[in-house]
Amino acid sequence: MKTVVLILSTLLIFGCSDEVTTQYATYTDAQKDSLFERGWLPDILPESTKHIKVDNDLDTNSSQGSFIIEGSEVGLFLENIKPTDNVNQFNFSEGHSKWNFTLKEDGLVLYRLEQLN
Repeated sequence: MKTVVLILSTLLIFGCSDEVTTQYATYTDAQKDSLFERGWLPDILPESTKHIKVDNDLDTNSSQGSFIIEGSEVGLFLENIKPTDNVNQFNFSEGHSKWNFTLKEDGLVLYRLEQLN
């Protein structure tokens, strides 16, 4: 009986994750699901943004993911973020949230959200 309780307890602890992955085909799909209003990404992405992938950890209130911006609109995105000392890395802060963006080839952007104290 102790073994069954131990196994069930272990499954509950490790099986109940508060990590949620969501994918949106388009900016409009993300907007309809209130992604930007909920603060997982700032609403500074061009409307042509697509293939948005968001991995949220509800326990730590953190997020990371990626999206693709059409080449001609990367400049619009860059107008809203600040460059860092690292090549192709940028930041954007709003309230207690700070996003770190890394631009890759073909309009791919990787991001990580951190909460500021």
